Amino acid sequence: MTRDTERGTILLVDDNVEVREFVKRLLEAAGYDVATAADGEEGLRFFEEHQSSIMLLLTDVLMPKMNGFQLADRVLEMDSQPRILFLSGDVWYGYRGLECIAKPFHTTQLVERVSQVLNASTYSERSASSA
Repeated sequence: MTRDTERGTILLVDDNVEVREFVKRLLEAAGYDVATAADGEEGLRFFEEHQSSIMLLLTDVLMPKMNGFQLADRVLEMDSQPRILFLSGDVWYGYRGLECIAKPFHTTQLVERVSQVLNASTYSERSASSA
């Protein structure tokens, strides 16, 4: 399976600056372009302004102002087929059939999961792969 890194940007939203910078460096080293936001409101503004170039929303769940679920809901209102991957310290499954990776994670695990989500061709294929 070939990763398509030419299509756009990963929007990484996490209120923890250390996590945000670590994940950004990790994904950039894997060949991805990454934009960051410090909370859900900032992430939503960025998504609204750059929607056509965002290939994946990678968001923490628990954040001030707007949590990751609220951000995902707002993004889903604008785009019925977005690629979304949650980062969470709590293990949970199936919010709207979207993918989650639990913190802490191994670096290769995150890069592999991002690749899987990006290479799933449809929302239903992504949902089926998480079941």
